[in-house]
Amino acid sequence: MIAMRFRSRGFSLLELMVTVAVVAILLAIAVPSFRGVIHRNQVSSASNALLASVNYARSEAITRGQLVSMCPGDKSLGCTAGSKVYDQGWIVYTYPAGAASANKAYVAASSILLRSTEPQTNVSIEANSGTIVTFGKQGQLKPSTPLQFATCYRSASSGTGTITTKVPGVELDVNGSGSVTSKAATTCSP
Repeated sequence: MIAMRFRSRGFSLLELMVTVAVVAILLAIAVPSFRGVIHRNQVSSASNALLASVNYARSEAITRGQLVSMCPGDKSLGCTAGSKVYDQGWIVYTYPAGAASANKAYVAASSILLRSTEPQTNVSIEANSGTIVTFGKQGQLKPSTPLQFATCYRSASSGTGTITTKVPGVELDVNGSGSVTSKAATTCSP
């Protein structure tokens, strides 16, 4: 009779240890750069949400043929008076026909809510002015003073936004005619 050798199947302890070491090295290299990707995505997402709301407010003003405003705040509490900080959310609203003047604060009983945006996480959004953003019937700013919004990454431990080479900020510029341009931000306070 011929004796048959049975070879055990599976991994040896040494092979498993080498595999775990290689995976650990790859993770140590990949995780920090992946954090940068996540932070850039958060800044980009918040900036795009703000851009979408500005464009929406302008197009609604043109479509409705009446004033449409946007301010930092929420739908239940209304506008945060004089605030330049938009990272806690913002609202887009209009007024009943014939009842409004430009830059009038949102009042739930007498205003028509068009859009409400939730607070943004790990992002700082600041405007250069604490006035309510209002678009006229032709889509122009009321008053026609240009606006800037800066969106930057903010870590949970710090209260202010920062700009780094890995996570740059985004600046939105709204000119008097109401058109918006986007560029890299040089500072988190426009």
